[in-house]
This record gives sequence, C-alpha cells and structure tokens, in this order.
Amino acid sequence: MQQLLKKSLFGLGLLSLVQTAMADVQAVAELQKRLELVNQYSADFDQTVRSSKGKEIQKGKGTFQVKRPNLFRMDTKIPQENTIISDGKTLWFYDPFVAQVTANWVSDAVNNTPFVLLTSNNKDHWDRYDVQQNIDSFTLKPKSKKSGIKQFDVRIDSNGLMKGFSTIERDGQSNLYVLRNISTASIANDLFKFNVPKGVELDDQRTKTNKK
Repeated sequence: MQQLLKKSLFGLGLLSLVQTAMADVQAVAELQKRLELVNQYSADFDQTVRSSKGKEIQKGKGTFQVKRPNLFRMDTKIPQENTIISDGKTLWFYDPFVAQVTANWVSDAVNNTPFVLLTSNNKDHWDRYDVQQNIDSFTLKPKSKKSGIKQFDVRIDSNGLMKGFSTIERDGQSNLYVLRNISTASIANDLFKFNVPKGVELDDQRTKTNKK
C-alpha cells in the first residue's frame, strides 16, 4: 500500500512537471507570436523606480525604439541621460555623465538584459527564461542564478500592441516602464548604429569572451 502511494505521488509530481513545461512552451509561443505582429515601433516612456519595500525612489522619462529582428534603442532623458542600443550583435550602454561606453555581445547580455527578447527570435536566448502567461501579461524569469534580474514582465495585447514592461532585480528594486505616444512609422536602421564619441572611455567586454 505504501509503495503504491509513493508511485502515485511520483506520478502526480511527474504530471505536474510535464504540465508546467507545456504551459511554458505555450506561453513562449504566444508571446513570440504577439511580438512578431508589429515589426517596428517608437514610443515615449515613463519610468518609475521603487525600492524593495515599494517606496518610490525615482521617476524617469525617455524614448524607446524597436525594429525586428534584433534592433532596439532606449534613450533615458530624465533624470540622467543614458543610452542603450542593440545593433543585433553588440549591446552598447552609453553614460555621458561619466563619459563611458560599455560594450557586450548581445548573447552574453541576455541574462541581465531581457529587453533583448523583445526583438529576438533566437531560440538560445528564449531558452534562458521560464515564461508564464496571464491574459495580456507575460512573466519571464531567468534560469541563471547569476542573473541580476529576478523577473521581467511584459504587457502586450493580442494585436501586438506593447503597453509596457517592468523588471524586478535580485535585491527587490523594481523598474516600471509605461509606453505612450506609440507609432509604427518606419524607423531608419542608422538609429541603431553606435559610434563611440571622441574622448569617451570604452569598456569593451567583448574582448573577454569569444564572439557569439
């Protein structure tokens, strides 16, 4: 009797794992399908940063551009200017305040920069996250324990209209981005190219890993 009970519990546990895996696959497929409905868009964003206790610690504003596949750009204007650009191979982070640019291979940055997934069809990138769906909200959690991101939430409707996204870091701090003034007008590829400004220090992390 006890052995039968153990087998039943094992079977239920295995069934639960299978169902969870299937739900994850379905959520990934649905999110990818929605993302592919709109190939390019521009938007303004409002950012709210909160501490792990929920206290608002910063407000921000900026612009966001996406062009599939693999191109995105985020320019924060307030409170301090910085720029993040993916040109498909390299992820650039430019902080003019400290006159420094950091460059990483996109494939190396996926675990800590889930924004990459908004434009990527790369299976390897998506395999690094567990995905769950709740109507028009998708929750992505990195599988790597080394990731500084605990959770990435995307709000996108069935027509592919992106409403916003948010991140929760390992320390509990959250960043909420709400998109507005969304436009699907054509975006020039040059917008996603980055040249290191004269006099700016380049921290090139790409030299520390093999090219992806």
